Amino acid sequence: MERITERQIARLVDFVEARISDTDSRESEAERRAASALRLIVHKQVAAIRYYRSAPPKAVSTAELHATASWNLLVGVAQIWRDHLGFPEDAAIETFEFKDDHPLLPTGVNDG
Repeated sequence: MERITERQIARLVDFVEARISDTDSRESEAERRAASALRLIVHKQVAAIRYYRSAPPKAVSTAELHATASWNLLVGVAQIWRDHLGFPEDAAIETFEFKDDHPLLPTGVNDG
């Protein structure tokens, strides 16, 4: 998470939020709910990332795992719009891939 800058976080969040239409402008209830759910997901992930950055030293290791997973999820949400002209490729970088058989462990970490 240390290699992800505040500028990258801000660019990715701005990009994703700009893609999520204003819930009031949606025609159907399902579209309004979907937009609200995406907005909630984005805000929760950003909160986890920001918490990690300000966490007290004894909580950093636990917070880092949550922040990393949150960042990767935020990148995944942004990739919905990967073909968009303004996609922030340099900001949408995953911190690491997770193991298929142990989704809470990054690849390269011994789970034994």
